[in-house]
Amino acid sequence: MVDSKSLQGRWWESRNSWLWFLLTFVLFAAHLYTSRFEEQRYDAEFYWQLARGFDVDGGGKFSLYNFDTALRGYLYPLLHYPAAVLVREMFDGQSGGVLKFFGALWAAALFGVVCPALWEKVTGRPVGSLRRLLFIVVCFVLWRDYFNFTLTDFPSVLALFTALLLLYRSTRFFSIFAAGALVAAAVYMRPIYLLSVPFAVAVLVQQLWVRHPADTTGWLKAVASRLVVFAAAFLLVGFPQYLLNTNNFDSNSYLVLAEGAGDVDKKDQSLYLFLLREGIGRQRYETNIGVGYPKPQVSFMDPVGKALLEEEGISDFASYGDYFSFALRHPIDMAGLYLRHLFNSLDLLYSGPYIYNVYHPSLLNAVVVYSVLFAALLVIVLRIRRLTFGHWVLLAAILITSVASVPLIVECRFLIPLHLLLYAVACFGWPAQWQWQSTKLWQKLAVGLSYGLFLWLCFTLSANTQAQLEVKQGTVQPQS
Repeated sequence: MVDSKSLQGRWWESRNSWLWFLLTFVLFAAHLYTSRFEEQRYDAEFYWQLARGFDVDGGGKFSLYNFDTALRGYLYPLLHYPAAVLVREMFDGQSGGVLKFFGALWAAALFGVVCPALWEKVTGRPVGSLRRLLFIVVCFVLWRDYFNFTLTDFPSVLALFTALLLLYRSTRFFSIFAAGALVAAAVYMRPIYLLSVPFAVAVLVQQLWVRHPADTTGWLKAVASRLVVFAAAFLLVGFPQYLLNTNNFDSNSYLVLAEGAGDVDKKDQSLYLFLLREGIGRQRYETNIGVGYPKPQVSFMDPVGKALLEEEGISDFASYGDYFSFALRHPIDMAGLYLRHLFNSLDLLYSGPYIYNVYHPSLLNAVVVYSVLFAALLVIVLRIRRLTFGHWVLLAAILITSVASVPLIVECRFLIPLHLLLYAVACFGWPAQWQWQSTKLWQKLAVGLSYGLFLWLCFTLSANTQAQLEVKQGTVQPQS
């Protein structure tokens, strides 16, 4: 018989989640519907065109096989197909308002509900209203304009985090099936999330062990049965991609082929390998849509990496083995390059993926992100010993894609899982007993000086990167 107090607690938890969802949705929707971004650009436009392309000549006859690129997965465009139909039938082709609505939904679900709920389940401690509000405000300030655009970065993170939340909440077959489908959704939206799959499975196995600590036979049976369910859900979500690959691209792969990046004469070039090559010569990359910069590609060059490529006469890598051989020949230089990539991936200078004012990054963004990073690092340094094996497994599932993205050409959105983890540590993990008025004078001085030094270091590193901008301010020719 279900305990009435348990039911009451679940009802209150559900009601509370909906309230935070609505609050976050209203906050983001109010911003998105008053922002200056009305059109989809570049990658976002490509995804939107793919969603519209499921119709034959826009005539309303749907076919999966109209999906005509091996570079991207089918799932994200398919999720936006209903929006494409809605825009065509009811909004005379004007997509801005509909897609902004979707963007606010993604933000509300991720920031308002899933991230706090996952933290609560993993730590066993409730997240207070002020902490939750602070987390939402930080995410809003730093990422608000990303949700104008149909990009896969936040939806894929939402899918993975929701799957992990389900694995922590229940090991019933329905929850496992949903988790498997969501992990697959993350993979078929962004193929790099395939790296998270074994760690998500490890989270499942670890959670089953928690529930069967003294029954090895029962644990093994539970693991076997649930792995079958997890795999079945994963394969079910991937089956349309398999059909596309066999029918359209002459491949029996179940995964996104991710081919066709870079030069047009290299149709089978791996997207990841292309991004690895580009990441050596650039330590940061943005996309310009304003008139103050002469081209869309905003490259902050890496002199060391560029010199290494020129020294060896390398214009491309034919395989991953070639790349790793190159990296091993220059271990110190590549280590420095990766550290610059990591900092620049966290240095969120612009609140959107497409920017109007390249030469004027947001000072507010810089102060907020450096302050949050300092708070997170302080908590990590002083509390890391409290992490258990289960915590490390979960961290691996969350962070493996960020680790794999560090060598690539740097865009902050590639490391969103790491960003959100650090924001959560700072906002949710700050111990209640760490109160400024109750600390000793020497502790206040130590923290204050460390904070000042950290800000100076971050601003210095960021300025050094900005100094490597490919086209310097003042050199742009006036446009006629």
